[in-house]
Amino acid sequence: MASRIIVLIPFLLAGCVEGRTNVNVEPQPEQGQTVGHTKPRPPAVPVAEQPVAESPAIASTTDKDSQVIPKDQLPKSDAEWREKLDNELQFKVTRKKATERAFSNEYWDNKQDGTYRCVCCGLALFDAETKYRSGTGWPSFFQPVDGVDGTSVAEVVDNGLFSSRTEVLCSHCDAHLGHVFDDGPAPTGLRYCINSASLRFEDRTGGTGEPPTDE
Repeated sequence: MASRIIVLIPFLLAGCVEGRTNVNVEPQPEQGQTVGHTKPRPPAVPVAEQPVAESPAIASTTDKDSQVIPKDQLPKSDAEWREKLDNELQFKVTRKKATERAFSNEYWDNKQDGTYRCVCCGLALFDAETKYRSGTGWPSFFQPVDGVDGTSVAEVVDNGLFSSRTEVLCSHCDAHLGHVFDDGPAPTGLRYCINSASLRFEDRTGGTGEPPTDE
């Protein structure tokens, strides 16, 4: 009897070890392998898919807007654009993708309440209620006038300056506006960094004009 018990002990121990082996045992990472599922930092564009219910309700002014120049009446050549725009800086920024100087442009510190329109075609682009102090020296907004899912601005990949950025264009006339980055404030997490030379400000009577701060 004792000999039979001694013979069974190794099999019982083997069963316990096998049972423990099948419970809560995860493979060990190899040298240099990342543990767990890692997600890379998302670019600016996918942030637009996030809900923005907390953002201020901004009425869209893009539909049936008498201030917007019809596409078939827009200038076609550089000479026509130069004739239409007020100065060479506006032409170089909007039609040639130049960047104006920081802290010395017209709207970087503007606190009036109103709407920022495209200087080329008059389309409403940004509202003063979404403007904030970014410290960059250029007008900064956390969303376009019709929200991050709207159609007032278009976004394209810009591979210039030895880096990949997201360029922001007027969706109506393709004017270069600036770039959008994913380091902005809530609720969108976006910073639309826009050239003043691409904008025309339209004051809204009765507004306070005091933008929120991120400082």
